[in-house]
Amino acid sequence: MVKMINQIYHTSHCGSTLLISLLKEVTKAYSEPFWTHQIIKHNIDFFKHIGQYDNSTIKLPSALCHFASKSNGKKIFLYRQLKQHLFKILPERRMGYIDSDYYPYFRKNIHPSLKNIEFDTIDKMNIFLWANRIMWISECPDISWINTNEFLSNKKDTLDFVCDYFEIEKVKNIELADIHVKSIGMNHNEIELSKVQPNMDNAMRVENDCGIISDEVCYNNHTIRELLEWTRNNLPFIPQYLL
Repeated sequence: MVKMINQIYHTSHCGSTLLISLLKEVTKAYSEPFWTHQIIKHNIDFFKHIGQYDNSTIKLPSALCHFASKSNGKKIFLYRQLKQHLFKILPERRMGYIDSDYYPYFRKNIHPSLKNIEFDTIDKMNIFLWANRIMWISECPDISWINTNEFLSNKKDTLDFVCDYFEIEKVKNIELADIHVKSIGMNHNEIELSKVQPNMDNAMRVENDCGIISDEVCYNNHTIRELLEWTRNNLPFIPQYLL
């Protein structure tokens, strides 16, 4: 029997933990369980483990986008455009994935379109990480793309769309949207999120527009403008609307 598992893929730092945390009210929800990171570190079998999540919804690490076209079930891809992604990660997080197990894992699972391109600076390496996710997801025909700015600007409408797409009950309570959900322990959990005891002592309250990044602030950044131009010249196969 083919297992049908709802899956959330993403570009990282884009609201995916909030999305899966809100869905825990209406589905068995899991947020990057331990084994998903063991794939990155020790190359364990993705399909053996994900098969345990039938009739559930699981958010996967951003490094696993290359599995999207090979797995059964309905899939959502939550993404930031490149300019917003760069604004989010530069400069504070620019070394985060480069210094971790993620970067060599991405290089091992590089999309064919990126193999002959030289990403020779830290900032270009971060473009590679974003582009590798985008290119693998682009090969998946049965996936619904959701822009992070649209999600964060219209949380209830987006949730209604996701629930209809996954064929699950609609979410009624979105109070968690007022909290930075990672601060209360909603990521990297082995257990179903509805059974996680949130650490409300650590709860960080957020404004309603938290995480929304405008085009204007991106274009006002000289480094981002230069990196966008480099991407247009060297990765012309990536659609302009994603930049």
